[in-house]
Amino acid sequence: MNETAKHIAIITGASSGLGLEFVRQLDVRSNVTGADAGAHHIDEFWLVARNTAKLEEVARDLSTPARAVSADLSKQEDIDRIEADLSKANGVVTYLVNCAGFGRFGSWKDIANDDAAAMIDLDARAVVALTRACLLHMERGSRIIEVASAAAFCPLPYMNVYAASKAFVLRYTRALRWELHGSGITATALCPTWVKTGFEAQARKSGNARAVNHLLFAQNASTVVSRALFMNRMHAAVACCSIPSFCLRIIGKIVPNCITMWGWNLIRRL
Repeated sequence: MNETAKHIAIITGASSGLGLEFVRQLDVRSNVTGADAGAHHIDEFWLVARNTAKLEEVARDLSTPARAVSADLSKQEDIDRIEADLSKANGVVTYLVNCAGFGRFGSWKDIANDDAAAMIDLDARAVVALTRACLLHMERGSRIIEVASAAAFCPLPYMNVYAASKAFVLRYTRALRWELHGSGITATALCPTWVKTGFEAQARKSGNARAVNHLLFAQNASTVVSRALFMNRMHAAVACCSIPSFCLRIIGKIVPNCITMWGWNLIRRL
């Protein structure tokens, strides 16, 4: 790791939810002393989201300098702007955490075409585009956490686009990790069950709000993030962060999809 370059941590979706929790925990870890000093060293956060006012509020509460980057990652021109800013900064991206994303509940006919396209753009395409941009500015010791979901392990009717986009993120991250072997750059796919954030309320705003009545096995954001950072540091390919998520991962490997979808169809109505 180049000790003279500015060490930058880029967190997307940083204004709320998992993204905000990653910022808070990395801010604390970046300022530790003793044996772990330097393991998470960050000179500057780049907080990426659309809500500029919220990002500036988050930045003021950090002990590490932070830049509020207002961007809509579903637009390639905004990703290109971030890449251009990285080139000007002449720094090293030590952390990339892709948290930005959203879901919608409902069948194919309940969800507007624009919403379906936006999910694919933000949850999948933007992950690839921003990761590729950041990799040009990474070196040995840099870390990538791509936020997928336990929904990636099985097809989910009435959340079909969301689950498919997260399955894409999981497989993309695993393949990328293989390609990065020997580079010293670590990539981990984070696959939690539902997290207690604003995701559920947002997912019910359009489509069929009652298509999924309850999200089971919800986890606290702080627990998910602390475990994700640990698993990434241990060079794990996939971070499940809970027993239910790990069980879903195993079920997805050994149980036929028709059975898992039948089970999900019962659970979503509870």
